[in-house]
Amino acid sequence: MQFAVLVNAAADSPAAMTALNTVKALHTHPDHQLYRLFLYSDAVQLANRHAWRGDAENATTAQQWQQWVQQNGIAAEVCVGAAQRRGIMDGEHGSTLAKGFSLVGLGQWADAMINAERVLQFG
Repeated sequence: MQFAVLVNAAADSPAAMTALNTVKALHTHPDHQLYRLFLYSDAVQLANRHAWRGDAENATTAQQWQQWVQQNGIAAEVCVGAAQRRGIMDGEHGSTLAKGFSLVGLGQWADAMINAERVLQFG
């Protein structure tokens, strides 16, 4: 079964961690596939590479997201408009976007809603 996951929850929201735990479970389940992971609204801060860097025990939610995305090769998509409004960019004038995340338009989310069998939203 293919899942599309929309995360709207800010990094300091418990829903952001619930979303991470859910996508981890989907990723490891043999009968489930993560069709699309889309960060929107305040959740785009989860993709900010300037999130606080500390030891693993005290890692922020954003860093846990970033680490999981990078370690598992997940295609994590970030709404370009929401990101730009929050100072997150990726381009010739600098980047604040963490590795493994890409800026995309809302068309990617529309595709997910059309083609995924299930849609989950957090936040």
